[in-house]
Amino acid sequence: MGINMKVKRYIGCYIVLPIVLEWIIEAFNRKSLPAAFAYMVQSPLLFAFNTLIIMLTLSIAMFFKREIFVLVSISAVWLIFGVVNFVILHFRVTPFSAVDFTLIKSAISVSGHYLNLFTVAMIVIAVIVLIVGLVCLFLKAPVHSEYNHRKLIFAVIFIGTLGSAILVIHKSSNSVQALSTHYTNISEAYENYGFAYCFANSILDTGVKEPDGYDEAMVKKVTDSLKDEPSSTKKPNVIFVQLESFFDVANVNGLEFSKDPLPVFHQLQKDYSSGKVTVPTVGAGTVNTEFEILTGMRQHDFGVSEYPYKTILKSTASESICTDLKTLGYTAHAVHNNEGTFYGRNTVFANLGFDTFSSMEYMNGLTDNLNGWTNDDVLPGEILQTLDSTDGPDFTMAITVQSHGKYNDITLDDPEVTVTGAPEGKEEMYTYYVNQIYEVDKMIGDLVSKLSQRKEDTVLVLYGDHLPSLDLQKEDLKNADLYQTQYVIWDNMGLKHKKKNLAAYELYSECLNRIGIHEGVITKYHQQTSHKSKQYLSGLTTLTYDLLYGDNYVYGGENPFQATELQMGTKPVTLDTVQKTTSGFVVKGENFTPYCKVYYDGKMVESTWVDENTLQLDEEFVLEEADPEQTEESSEEVEDPRDVPNAFVVEVQTEDGVVLSSTDSYPASAVK
Repeated sequence: MGINMKVKRYIGCYIVLPIVLEWIIEAFNRKSLPAAFAYMVQSPLLFAFNTLIIMLTLSIAMFFKREIFVLVSISAVWLIFGVVNFVILHFRVTPFSAVDFTLIKSAISVSGHYLNLFTVAMIVIAVIVLIVGLVCLFLKAPVHSEYNHRKLIFAVIFIGTLGSAILVIHKSSNSVQALSTHYTNISEAYENYGFAYCFANSILDTGVKEPDGYDEAMVKKVTDSLKDEPSSTKKPNVIFVQLESFFDVANVNGLEFSKDPLPVFHQLQKDYSSGKVTVPTVGAGTVNTEFEILTGMRQHDFGVSEYPYKTILKSTASESICTDLKTLGYTAHAVHNNEGTFYGRNTVFANLGFDTFSSMEYMNGLTDNLNGWTNDDVLPGEILQTLDSTDGPDFTMAITVQSHGKYNDITLDDPEVTVTGAPEGKEEMYTYYVNQIYEVDKMIGDLVSKLSQRKEDTVLVLYGDHLPSLDLQKEDLKNADLYQTQYVIWDNMGLKHKKKNLAAYELYSECLNRIGIHEGVITKYHQQTSHKSKQYLSGLTTLTYDLLYGDNYVYGGENPFQATELQMGTKPVTLDTVQKTTSGFVVKGENFTPYCKVYYDGKMVESTWVDENTLQLDEEFVLEEADPEQTEESSEEVEDPRDVPNAFVVEVQTEDGVVLSSTDSYPASAVK
């Protein structure tokens, strides 16, 4: 092969190919081939920067004897990322990032709501074709018989040059640096700065960066002005309800309805404190809004595309509204009519200071909507159960799920609310969505009615976590803001009503301020610092870093917060007796749900849920005789009750078999 052929091959493989890949990936990212071309012309430096990142990864192939195979494999990975990003953007609006690899389990658990059997079959076929193609390429592609040292030196120089160019551009270009300093949201970041750069940044940029000059004096400067104010002796119940994909659809230009789809919410807006709330995400990313609401910290301070629930809060206890209120004797509860493991809440909630967490696995009477999500009508009863579970004041965080997407491919034959003026081709999507939030509005009315009948002082905060994934654009909205939903603060205490717009990270401190509660450093900071001052956001960043990543100077150098012994279920599942009847064995206890599984001698026994006190065993078997004292000694020696020999245990499990809680073991010798 002549020198000219080699040069042409390298130009084609390592210069032209990355440019083509970048253009295709951006076409997927923007859902348009012309838009990708426009991006290349209008933002040539950012396009080149993204191309260099792809080029750097492809150049790894130079070090392998099977150079073509490695080159094609890496190219295939980039194309797969582009396709995955396109699909994810279609379903949830927010783009594909490195954190999604940590969410695979959660994604699989909800995939049934988005993918039909045909789609799954196509994915399986595509994966098989890809694997077969790569295997054939591995067998057929040329293999360098000898490794040329000059080629090795060239590869090192080439990669070194690429790496240097990327670093120089990153350090010197304001447009490139703007990703980490001025991005307003994940979706716009990917559109403005390119997929390859943002995806790479999501791998490297996690956590909160250490503020320049961070030390004890810097933290002290932020907190010195904060005063210790005594909290009110009144301790009302505080309830936050995070409404999934909920917003005032009257804010959409051109939409008309046969009747008001949100009559309860609109009336509450008129009669009580309300306003717009700015959230950190659109279309998806519920837990990032949840994070801001519960902690008073900004998701923007973390890495692009980061979910603190999947990073720092998996292992670090944090200050939150829960820890603040618990200093005043509150008990903190969480209620969510979806899987307890979704976004790792069964772990994260312990680090946020919750005492109990009642997920769908601990609820009875659940029904599903046409999209397969659990209806929200179960929540008022579950919320009241948390209030009834203690004698003292309660904080309850309830998270709805009924109005979750997707919204297409569902036709309502006789909708309660008809919708006109929807974008062409999306009429059914809007009709389905509007009728879901109409049902959610009914749930809100039921909850307010039930709370009004109680004699306990109560404050109820209702807010939307983000706009729905209806492919909304700024120009579609009257307020032209994709990151604003609405909130209402209902109370039965006669609180003064205010109309005020807030950020999600300001909401809980504002609510507590109105009822005279001033506990916690973050709370005091929001309540006592001017939100218009230049130092407000930088000071909040400093406190966030100090509390989660720094030296905890705020609290004398130690993190005072510890993970709670989170009780799954407002009322724990208990096993009281096992009885032998003419129809077989019956397990008796309390708070059983259809998610309860029975184990005997370490093996699962088929059972049927009868009611909250009864499980009928469907198998016939002979109980092994065992010494009660020996069984009791065995139960003391093992950590898992299932491992106790000759004993029954009831476990609460998710649909994919994750154990959320177990009862104590019940010895077979005690069966009557």
